Amino acid sequence: MLRLRWFSSILILALTGMLFGCGPIYKTEYAYVPPHSSMGKMCIAQCVQGKSACQQMCEMRKENCRARARQEAHYQYEEYKHEQRREHKDVNKDVNDFDNSFFDCNQSCDCTPTFNACYSACGGQVLERQVCVAFCGK
Repeated sequence: MLRLRWFSSILILALTGMLFGCGPIYKTEYAYVPPHSSMGKMCIAQCVQGKSACQQMCEMRKENCRARARQEAHYQYEEYKHEQRREHKDVNKDVNDFDNSFFDCNQSCDCTPTFNACYSACGGQVLERQVCVAFCGK
């Protein structure tokens, strides 16, 4: 019982230290000032299309990754079932226990840097500022 209290106390102290040890977390926000010329504005329309295509391609890559991961999970699950049955053991897992798609396929789709470079190249201005989003009172 004493060990459990000691362990609980250490765990609470560690979690408290981690919480208070966190500094502010910032997010970058952008404001866009379009160019004055009609050519510049047409150029920016192409930047917007490029950003949209970038995001669609990224989402397609993520969906393909998820499909491959689900297929691999199904294969691993079938192998697991076969092995368990061969050894006369219970099958205690299901296919979801083998599905790593959430961790493997959730990379971010950050098309913003390319869009910002395109926007600037078209004569527009990209204004950047850091905004505190968590632990701001530090």
